[in-house]
Amino acid sequence: MKLAAYYLERLKGNKTAIIGLAFIIFLVLTALIGPFFTVSPTQVNFSEKNLPPIGFSSEQSEYSAKVGGLVMTNMHGTWKHPLGTDGMGRDLLSQLISGARVSLLVGLLATGLAIVIGAIIGVSSAYFGGIADSILMRFTDIMITFPFLLLLILIVYMFGSSLALIILSIGLTGWTGTARLVRSETLSLRTRDFVIASKALGASDLRIIFYHLLPNTISSIIVLATLSIPGAILAEAALSFIGLGDPQVASWGNILNAGQNDLQAAWWIAVEPGIMLFFTVISFNFLGEGLRDAFDPKGDYN
Repeated sequence: MKLAAYYLERLKGNKTAIIGLAFIIFLVLTALIGPFFTVSPTQVNFSEKNLPPIGFSSEQSEYSAKVGGLVMTNMHGTWKHPLGTDGMGRDLLSQLISGARVSLLVGLLATGLAIVIGAIIGVSSAYFGGIADSILMRFTDIMITFPFLLLLILIVYMFGSSLALIILSIGLTGWTGTARLVRSETLSLRTRDFVIASKALGASDLRIIFYHLLPNTISSIIVLATLSIPGAILAEAALSFIGLGDPQVASWGNILNAGQNDLQAAWWIAVEPGIMLFFTVISFNFLGEGLRDAFDPKGDYN
């Protein structure tokens, strides 16, 4: 607890990291509480389609029975839909909140899976060495050679586009960086006195790996995990944007996909999820950089 308090105190000295952490907390609370105060993100109302956000207006053509043709109507934002609506009259605020839940779910679960796989492969490779090291590292090299996004597209195209499969695919293909990092740190740790002493006392390999080696790489793993979450979020958004995401969930990528053809008439449909993606990614990057500096014994923010 004292060590955690020490690192937290060092993190407080990094203003950008605190700003990033504050936005992430806001995003989590919004994702958890927001659905209780908004309508369903799938609720359709064509009479309210393409309403602009509060403070904006737009001209749209509507059919008028009186003139027997299309007339231009000036549409204004309403507090009923403070961030506007899309081409089907669905509330964008509720869709953005749903997208926040999807992004956080993908980022945390996919990154967690990748970290677990990478950490086990990396520590096993360094600890056992020899043939095991060669096989595991050559497999890692092969995985690195495949373009990450293209590999995801291939997997999703072949096996389906459910959200669970997307999370699993990102986790199973995004572990290579963790494996290399943990291996490099374990190579220096395995010759330390506490590891040699544990072996002399008869500790099993599993005990040495999980009780001595992995805990001593946890700070680097935390930093890498924080910096990897934005990549997972962007990967899901990219798949959804090109039409390979889960159509049953309102993710930011799906909203961007729906709004790309209405940039002139309803720019807010694509701009708003883009803004949310930008702030989410940069917040996790700020926090990750701050954690890396906080864990660095040579850093000083006093």
